[in-house]
Amino acid sequence: MINIFNEVFTAFDNALTSYDSKISTSSVYINAPSKYPFASLEEIDNSVYEYSSDSCDIENHVVVDYEVNIYTQNPKKKSKADAMADVVDTLFKSLGFRRLSKNPIQNQEETTYRIVLRYSGVVSKDKVIYRR
Repeated sequence: MINIFNEVFTAFDNALTSYDSKISTSSVYINAPSKYPFASLEEIDNSVYEYSSDSCDIENHVVVDYEVNIYTQNPKKKSKADAMADVVDTLFKSLGFRRLSKNPIQNQEETTYRIVLRYSGVVSKDKVIYRR
């Protein structure tokens, strides 16, 4: 199986903590972070790109989808979350991924602001990333 999650997460963590050293990150989804600002990155799909499988059904490429959850709290929670989303978007585009969506999500706790971003790309066995 082609897997680049560790490399992507390391770049994600470095980009956000370089932007603001107070940002906490995680490689798993957390519904209610204990510290803000916070961002998580998860690989939500890794499937064989069937059009490039050979006759022995060896996978040469996979389609990977990532989900980013950004959480911020007062004050300036929306502007902080948007700035973090810009950092993430710049990173993923530089890696070769395409953004599928960016959605604010209503949180039960009104002091918390959340944005969910999703990205997709095709990754070769040589770890080259192609936009779909």
